[in-house]
Amino acid sequence: MSRDNEMKALLEQTRFSINDRLQKILLGFVIIGIIGFVVGLIGNSSYLAWQALLVNTMFFGGIALGGLAFSLIFTITSAQWGRPIKRLAEVLSAFIPIGALLLCLLFFGADHFFEWVDHDKVIHTKAGWLNFPFFIIRNVLVLVLFVAGGLYYLKTVIRPDIGLAGRLNDFGNTFAERLVKNYGAQEEEEAIAEKRAKTLAPILALFFFVLSTLLAFDWMMSIDQEWFSTMFGAQYAIANLIGAAAALLIIAGIARKDFQLNEYITIDRYHDLAKLTFAVCALWTYLIFSQILVIWYGDLPEETPFLILRMQSVEWGWMFWVLFFLMFFIPFFGLMSRTACNSIWFSRLIAVEVLVGAWLEKYFLIVPSIQENNARAGLIDASSGLPGFAPNFYDVSITLGVFGLFLLSFLWFLQRVPVVPISDPLFCRSSVEH
Repeated sequence: MSRDNEMKALLEQTRFSINDRLQKILLGFVIIGIIGFVVGLIGNSSYLAWQALLVNTMFFGGIALGGLAFSLIFTITSAQWGRPIKRLAEVLSAFIPIGALLLCLLFFGADHFFEWVDHDKVIHTKAGWLNFPFFIIRNVLVLVLFVAGGLYYLKTVIRPDIGLAGRLNDFGNTFAERLVKNYGAQEEEEAIAEKRAKTLAPILALFFFVLSTLLAFDWMMSIDQEWFSTMFGAQYAIANLIGAAAALLIIAGIARKDFQLNEYITIDRYHDLAKLTFAVCALWTYLIFSQILVIWYGDLPEETPFLILRMQSVEWGWMFWVLFFLMFFIPFFGLMSRTACNSIWFSRLIAVEVLVGAWLEKYFLIVPSIQENNARAGLIDASSGLPGFAPNFYDVSITLGVFGLFLLSFLWFLQRVPVVPISDPLFCRSSVEH
């Protein structure tokens, strides 16, 4: 079979359309989230609604960032094994513009998170960084630059696929037609796209860590303005890669079955993705250990309270060990053996619990500091201790809402682009058949 005929057959078997019933369910989730957020704003505990929105924006936005990062990694390394899942990683990033808008919405709730928004309460030595006008300027500037760069990169790598799909088959939709406006000869377009992608990928990969660091410092670490860690940004960046890797384990397994991609997403390639998840979980644990070790032995009064609250308090200490098991112990030992990584159903089970752990990690990093700030401000009664982990209506409803937005953006994008990178010369069947 010629390359064109092979890609034409792939286009036919991977054509995707959103199930109407699923779309209505996800829209229902979004409506529930909006209702929960609005009810929270008009209630007496509006900080709970803002808190839930912050946790979910950092979690789902992080997965989207991680998805784009994996596409950049595959481009930089010319990794052949990752080509069948490269487009799935790119489709994950469809949520990035929505996540950026949610962060802009969170500006209006900043006084519910940050003590330093009140100029009289900011630590004097940090006032140059922790002041609200500069906070807005730097976040908006970095978000705009990254979103614009990310969208241009996605357009660059997807354009030749849509052009080839249009030549091989009828792949017409408004979104695709805009991407291939003024399209030239196929070979010329592929050469231009490869050159631009190879130039953009390293720059955006560095920018991914810059943005992850800024988001971690500004939206999580500065909630407790006394605490700081230079490794906290790297921790958030690696957590984003964990979330994206776990999501790809689930999605790749579904795509392999539903799109009949057994010859492309082979067991060996799926094993590589599972091992990558194993590796980033181990790296995340190393970063956590490195921070705890240095802070604990340094025993500085501005650093240790953050750890004491999360490791030794009655309200939160137990969750530290739950996260240790969910984010390290289970994936490390669960994905250590080749047999486990070769099992699609078992790897996906591990991926689900890793995603649960990743969401709880964001909750664990954000909520204790917000509760402590509100206790000092007299907004919550802490006479018998902080509330601790206490999921409420706002947590559930807003999590469902943002989850619905995330899946809708993913499915919307997946429906409008080729599911596999058909114009990429590195995209091919595996030489090892499984």
